[in-house]
Amino acid sequence: MKNTLTLTLLAVLLLVLYSQFTELAYKFGFAELKLNAVLENSEHMKVKCDAYSLGFFDEIKLQNKFQKCINDYEAKGYEIVSRTDQ
Repeated sequence: MKNTLTLTLLAVLLLVLYSQFTELAYKFGFAELKLNAVLENSEHMKVKCDAYSLGFFDEIKLQNKFQKCINDYEAKGYEIVSRTDQ
């Protein structure tokens, strides 16, 4: 009985600490960024441009690299079929 109560309280404490840590980490600039685009040409060939980062990163540099990938394929005749920014 005592062990069950202790484990339950420990689990609740860890959950509260984890939720506060992630909130605090995001306030200090720790973040996750996912960018994904699928492009297709007239011959129905598909290519994918994606970028992913977790932690402390330069968002502008990552966005520019992702956009350069898209621009390079669009110059070759590909068109964006789907795009996801999270």
